[in-house]
Amino acid sequence: MSNFRLLSKPLGAVDRLLIQSPNKSELEILLGHGACLNAWRVAQKEGHRELLQGYSTEEEFLQIQADTSAGARLSPFAGRVDHAKWSWKGVGYQLKNNVSWAPHALHGLVHQKPWRFESFESNGSWAELVLAYEFKGEAAFPFPFLLQTKIIFKENAYQVDSIVKNIGDSEMPYSEGYHPYYTLGAPINELCLQLPPVQQALLDDLDIPNGNFKDFDLFDQSKQIAEHFINDCFVLKDPQCSKVKLLNENTKESLEIWQESLYKCIQIYTPPHRKSIAIEPMTHVPNVLNHHQDLWVLAPNQEISSSFGALYLSKPLR
Repeated sequence: MSNFRLLSKPLGAVDRLLIQSPNKSELEILLGHGACLNAWRVAQKEGHRELLQGYSTEEEFLQIQADTSAGARLSPFAGRVDHAKWSWKGVGYQLKNNVSWAPHALHGLVHQKPWRFESFESNGSWAELVLAYEFKGEAAFPFPFLLQTKIIFKENAYQVDSIVKNIGDSEMPYSEGYHPYYTLGAPINELCLQLPPVQQALLDDLDIPNGNFKDFDLFDQSKQIAEHFINDCFVLKDPQCSKVKLLNENTKESLEIWQESLYKCIQIYTPPHRKSIAIEPMTHVPNVLNHHQDLWVLAPNQEISSSFGALYLSKPLR
């Protein structure tokens, strides 16, 4: 039985790796920027089913990546930081306002950085790719850390293990997220969404959580997304119950998206083009560097790993 292969297919000047299965299913990673999950294609009788939306050309990547961060790992924070300012142990820090549409800092500090290849192994049923990035610390976040991203691919499923290690000599505040955009053969208006039991984090006028929450049951049963616009963080009532289900009723295809219990929240975004939906595992509600709820504090040399993934099925989920 032949093994999975790892191919190098640069997206212009951006390093891009392709994990390809024996039957030509593929998982595409932008090593050159943030270890992005850029595409997932499951082989079918005729062509492929596209399951992730990323960047198809270097021009598209350069034009919109800063605002979308599609597929990227979000570290050492996910979501928004209010006016790009935060504090820790009485010291204030100034991040960069890195998006065009708000005065905040978004998506962390490594989503546009080039990662390095560490290892690849495979057999006839799975492949494992390990990537790494060392953050040396900077004025806006003076805490060095080492990241590893372990990607396990099994054609109709993938898993991402996000590993962080504090390599500094003091305690480090930290949080984690990922930013995949899923698609399922139709505009998202035609897809059905089902969420686990959640509460919605309420926002102020600048889309920063105000500390209040309300039960959210709009998608507690599988329901067509239709024209609904969502750009909200949802707190899991039970982190052990975290599966999000996305269903194409016409083709009887579905995605089951899961995250393990260190991820306390799910950020969901329905972009204006309605071609895909971002379903993002997050360890915290946005602005965590200021409110500190569910913020991790890593001791020197401490390491933490968190996992999420997705499963594609050709029959509807029950």
